Amino acid sequence: VHGGKKMILSKLWESVSFKEIVKSLNVRNSISILISLGFLNFLAKILYNIWTRKKQAKMFKHFPGYRGHWLFGVGPDFAKNIYRMHDWRIETMTPHKTFFFRLPLVPNGCYIHTIDSALVKHVLKDKFDIWTKHTADLELSSGLFKVWLGDGIFTQPHGSTSPDKGAAWTYARKIASGIFTKVNLGDTMRKTFAEHAKIFVEILEKNGEKEIDIQQKFFAYTMDTTITLFFGRESHTLSGTFDPIAYHFDRSHRGFVKLLRKNYVIFALADLLPWPFGPLRPGRSTGHLSTIIRYLLKDGRDFNKSTSFISKSIDSLIEEKMKDPNLKNQRDLVALFLNSTDENGETYAQKKHLKFLRDTAVSFMFAGRDTTAGTLSWLFYILSTHPEIQEKLCEEIDRVLKGKDDISAEDVTPTSMPYLNGIVYETLRLYPPVPEDGKIAGADDTFPDGTKVPKGTTLFFFPYGMGRDPDRYDEPLKVKPERWI
Repeated sequence: VHGGKKMILSKLWESVSFKEIVKSLNVRNSISILISLGFLNFLAKILYNIWTRKKQAKMFKHFPGYRGHWLFGVGPDFAKNIYRMHDWRIETMTPHKTFFFRLPLVPNGCYIHTIDSALVKHVLKDKFDIWTKHTADLELSSGLFKVWLGDGIFTQPHGSTSPDKGAAWTYARKIASGIFTKVNLGDTMRKTFAEHAKIFVEILEKNGEKEIDIQQKFFAYTMDTTITLFFGRESHTLSGTFDPIAYHFDRSHRGFVKLLRKNYVIFALADLLPWPFGPLRPGRSTGHLSTIIRYLLKDGRDFNKSTSFISKSIDSLIEEKMKDPNLKNQRDLVALFLNSTDENGETYAQKKHLKFLRDTAVSFMFAGRDTTAGTLSWLFYILSTHPEIQEKLCEEIDRVLKGKDDISAEDVTPTSMPYLNGIVYETLRLYPPVPEDGKIAGADDTFPDGTKVPKGTTLFFFPYGMGRDPDRYDEPLKVKPERWI
């Protein structure tokens, strides 16, 4: 078949009439054709966005929705409430459990938000194979995550509808679950957190009655513990010592957030432009112009430089460990990976596994450091604003832990210290470290209530709203550790 096609094309080219047609296409005509094709590409994207939004709006018409501006959707309201986004969503959704928002300028622009536990279970468990993550070419934040976290577990789509049928995600999860065990990390983690906690206490004691930014200290504390746990080297940003990995990790995070918050409309408009400025296919994001804009903006340059520095630094740390003759006796996360074997029985201490190890390390740094620091910050906010709760917790600590220098995990279980655990659970309920997360339908689906959902629909489940749902919790805005005891 291919040979026949080549022969036909050859004969066409040799024909005088075809040659004349090609020669007649001068530069002016070529430019006109390119402009026409570009306009058609731009028009196709606009029409595709309008069509998908109308299609979704029709399918979700029985859901209450917030349409906002006729052209820009909820964009203006998002911008107005950018620093109170979660509370604004609750105010807008109440009293409904499932709601849809119409976003501007983007394909599949009707995003479903839900606090319905049955629907959350449907997406995260029952139809986990269908509801997957956005890929880097579909959504701006996913594209930036890909630059920052590489091909780690948090950027890999899962399920049979993903391009590789979920193979990369399944592999990363299998390897990580074998490493992240109580036997491997339990004692090491406890000792690391305890050692750095002692430093934290010394800093607070020296500070005396002076005001201190406790959130900044918690983020430094969890960065120090994360670097020690992952790479087996000391970090003391809590004490004010500069650490380049910590600095660039924070700068890349700030650049990521600022790029999204300040420039969403610019990126969305750039992706509407015809190829090669925007993506060729309608329904895609992160075209060439978006990449160029990222390099032109200061926040983007900071993001790019810091993500590049982190990648090179972690590569160097891993390569040093590969050469370490004492590797077998080390217990940090990277050492545990290097001492394990892949599916072929070969050790991970090889150059071919370097990118996988680096992307895994960066991904788990991102996941473990910020979530822990955020939870600790909100916990102490609760203690600071509820002196009666603080007093009860101090009484429990003095009663259970008084005189103990070496505190074990068993000392702080819900059975041993129910009030402490109640406060932790209340913190997670009111201020979840991941207040919302999204999934995209990789295939057509049907919700438990019978709603038909087309492929490409995005659904956000909303732990922040679920934790404040009056149908689920009595007096949801009140801090009551006793509700967990």
